Amino acid sequence: MSMYNDFYMTKINYLFCSFAFFIYIFFSITTGCSTNKNLVQEQDYQDLFEIKTESKTTSISLTFAGDIMAHTNVTRMKDFSLIYEDILDITQKDDLTFTNLETPVMNNKDYENYPNFNVKDEYPKAAIKAGFDVFSLANNHTNDQGLEGIKSTRNFFEKYNSSVPENEKVYFAGIKQNSGDDFTYQIIEKNGFKILFMALTEIYNSPSYRSWFDTQGTTIKNRQHLLEKITKFSKEFSPDIFILSIHCSEPEYVRTVTNTRKKFYHELLEAGVDIVWANHPHVTQEWEVVKSDKTPYKTKFIMYSVGNTISGQRYRRNYVNPESSREYTGDSYLFQIKFVKTKNIVYSENINSILITNHTDWNGNTYIKIFNQDFIDSVKSPDKEYYQKRFELMNKIQGTTIWQ
Repeated sequence: MSMYNDFYMTKINYLFCSFAFFIYIFFSITTGCSTNKNLVQEQDYQDLFEIKTESKTTSISLTFAGDIMAHTNVTRMKDFSLIYEDILDITQKDDLTFTNLETPVMNNKDYENYPNFNVKDEYPKAAIKAGFDVFSLANNHTNDQGLEGIKSTRNFFEKYNSSVPENEKVYFAGIKQNSGDDFTYQIIEKNGFKILFMALTEIYNSPSYRSWFDTQGTTIKNRQHLLEKITKFSKEFSPDIFILSIHCSEPEYVRTVTNTRKKFYHELLEAGVDIVWANHPHVTQEWEVVKSDKTPYKTKFIMYSVGNTISGQRYRRNYVNPESSREYTGDSYLFQIKFVKTKNIVYSENINSILITNHTDWNGNTYIKIFNQDFIDSVKSPDKEYYQKRFELMNKIQGTTIWQ
C-alpha cells in the first residue's frame, strides 16, 4: 500500500473513531437518571491519539461545589464539621475541591444573617478541614461588611496559609491586595499540572469598595475587555487547565439559561478558559460538555449554575408543593472532573455529577447529604415522599454535549 493510501486510511480511521466517540458521549450525557452520573468517559483517548503507554502519565481529580452560605439555621450549629460529614469521601479524596464562600469572615463581629452576612474563622475552617481547598471570594456578598470585611476575609486565608505546611495550603481568588489592582488569580501547581484560577462577580449588592474585589460588567465593552484579558493570561501562563469562576448577574431561583449567557460563556472557552464555573442563582441549572475541533482531546465544561452546597434558604420543606422554585435551593450537584496528562498533552478522562441535598433535622440543624435512594429510605413520612419527589425533579436537570 502506498504512502498516500496509508495517509487516507489513517484519516478515515481517525474520523470514524471521532464520530463514534462523539455518539458515545452524546448518549452518556442524555440518558440515565441516577445520583452519580458519569457524563463523559474517554478511556480510549490513548489509542485514538496514539499516546504511548510508556510515557509518564499523571492525573488530577477536581470537584466543583456551589455556594457555601451563612444563614442562621446553619451558623447556629455547635459543630460545623457535621455539615460535611456525609461527603468527606468525595471532598477529602480528590485533589482539589472548589467552592464559593458567600460571606465575609470577621472574628470581631458576631455571626450575621441575610442580607449582610458575617462569619467567624471557625466557619470556613470547618470547610477547609472537610477538604475544600480552592475558594472563590468574589460575589454579591463580598462587601457586606464594608472594607474591613473585605480585608479581613483576605487576611483570614493569608493567615491560615502561613500557619500550615505547604501541602495543606488553600487557594483563593476574587479579593485584591490593593484597591484598583488588576484581576487576581492563583497559579496552582498540583500533580504535575499547572492550573490558572480566576474568580469574578458581575453583581454586587452595594457599589461600596468594589475596587477591592474582582468585578466584571455585563456590557459588550466590558465583556470584550474580559475576553482580551483571558486571551492574554492564557498565552502568558500557558496553563494546563484554566478555570474561571463567575458570580453571574442573573435572577435568583431561575433554572433556565439565556442564549446571551450561553454565547458569552462559549466565547470564554474560545479565549482560553477550560472550565466555566458559575454561581448566584442558588439553584442548579443545566451544564454543557464542549468538544472542539481545535482541541479534540480536551473536553471543556460549563456549569451555568451549580446551586447551593449548604444554605438555609430551604429552612422549611414545602410538603404541599415540592416543585416550587424555592425548594430547588436545597438540592444541587457536586461535579467531578478528572484530567490526565501525558507527553505534555492534557485530556479529560471523565466527568461525573453527584446529587446532594440539604437536610434540616427536627432540631433545626442543617447537613449536606448524598441524595440517593438510601437517604430517602432513611427518613420517615412526610419527608420520605417529599424527598422522593425532589429526587425525581433534580434528575430532570440534564447536561448536553456541544461540538464547537
